[in-house]
Amino acid sequence: MKKNKDKNEFEITETAEISPEINGDIGNNRFKLPSAKRNFKVRVLSTIVLLALLLGFVVSGAIYTSLKSYTDLNADAASYTSIILTVGLLGICMFEMNKTMGFKNWYYQVLMITFATIMFIFPLSFNMYNFSFYTEMSLETWLQLWQFPVLVTSYLIVTIIIGFADKRIDIKSALINFIMTMIIIMGLKAFSISSLGLIETVNPETNEIKISARFSFVTIVWIWMMIILSDSFQYIGGMRFGKTKLSPNISPKKTWEGALIGLGVAATSGIIFAMIFKFTPPLQDFQPLKEPMQSLGGRSMALEIIVYILLALVFPIIGLFGDLLFSWVKRQVNIKDYSNLIPGHGGALDRMDSILFSLFVLFIFISSVA
Repeated sequence: MKKNKDKNEFEITETAEISPEINGDIGNNRFKLPSAKRNFKVRVLSTIVLLALLLGFVVSGAIYTSLKSYTDLNADAASYTSIILTVGLLGICMFEMNKTMGFKNWYYQVLMITFATIMFIFPLSFNMYNFSFYTEMSLETWLQLWQFPVLVTSYLIVTIIIGFADKRIDIKSALINFIMTMIIIMGLKAFSISSLGLIETVNPETNEIKISARFSFVTIVWIWMMIILSDSFQYIGGMRFGKTKLSPNISPKKTWEGALIGLGVAATSGIIFAMIFKFTPPLQDFQPLKEPMQSLGGRSMALEIIVYILLALVFPIIGLFGDLLFSWVKRQVNIKDYSNLIPGHGGALDRMDSILFSLFVLFIFISSVA
């Protein structure tokens, strides 16, 4: 009986406070509560730090693609910096997920993070990895695409074996850990490909080869901006106007009112952002999803605009689903946060859940159009 009570009382997500309720009405302005004000201040300060870290990720990709496109300077250092930072983030995310699902022993962590790093580095399609590290290593000469399914299968088998062998871990936890690991890896793959990917085009008149960004680092800025705005305004809207719980069994702090406000602000901002880059000539070389969108625009500008609008509407919803998915994982083991890494937010996965799942979907999209 106690177990059920604990499960029902445990709050999972980090978004709008539902409790304590005021006069039984969760629609009252909860910003008036001292605890809500303190939590909001901590979240704002932590968000500023997170945005500074995001800037470091984005700048490295921007420097690399810009130098390669417009100068003859060696830009490899920027590409390596981006990859190293991404591998570091992968390690943190994997550590938190492994620990959450019961893989707490250091040798489990080392084995599984090593597997994840290899799978992240492994190029799934060589034409999408036309950037430094991959071009210098000439991986296509000694890696074959059929090897990746073998690598993934090996990781799955290792995860299941540990789940059987360790009584503290059940098979369900092992399978959840495997699925979430693949989402994290593919999401971060999309980050690197979008930030660093290059394409070579030949001028038919001069036969000159031009190097330019394939998808543009702005793609990451665009998606991340929508996710941040969606999360922030879900929090603010839920605190101020929230009345109806969105998913009480998975995320008891979210409300439909907050979700609709957040999604609306994010989609509107995403459409405006994309249109600014689309119709401002100096910015067109950096428009989100540059190559596939300009290819669409070459056939029909209306189609390109419609796709931008659809993506701006869909990605905030995908981000919300990702938030709920990662919250559901925490619900399975009755924890509030993945870690205490970020004050007021929890762990890296508590703040990266929406963007990681969005980037996972982005990976599927760019793989289909590459």
